[in-house]
Amino acid sequence: MKESQSIVVLVYALVVVVIVTAGFIFQRQPVEIERTYLTPQEAKQMIDQSGDLIIIDASRYFYEKGHLPGALNYPKCAFESAISGLDKSKTYLIYCHGFGSPALSAYRLKDAGFDKVYTLLGNYGAWVDAGYPIEN
Repeated sequence: MKESQSIVVLVYALVVVVIVTAGFIFQRQPVEIERTYLTPQEAKQMIDQSGDLIIIDASRYFYEKGHLPGALNYPKCAFESAISGLDKSKTYLIYCHGFGSPALSAYRLKDAGFDKVYTLLGNYGAWVDAGYPIEN
């Protein structure tokens, strides 16, 4: 009886090892994200100097109340569908209005193969506090 129990335990252990090993082999490798945050001053300089910069406001409700000049509104809830229409050769600056984090949108772009993705440190509030212009 002990021999049959040993075989069952051995088979069980082998199955666990195979499952764990398969999990490591087939696990999706995470995308390396360079956490590139720009201060409002750095963002303003980039906006003034770059001809290919796309600014994205990832806020769902606050875009109409004010946004960075020229910003497009792609809320996080609709961001996935917008990605296919974006140009991977452009540079992107993503921000929101304080209660959310643009990091998820930046991750989605990086995961989709976009290389030049930045987030605004301090979001919209930091931009306004720095005295930079907004649009309504």
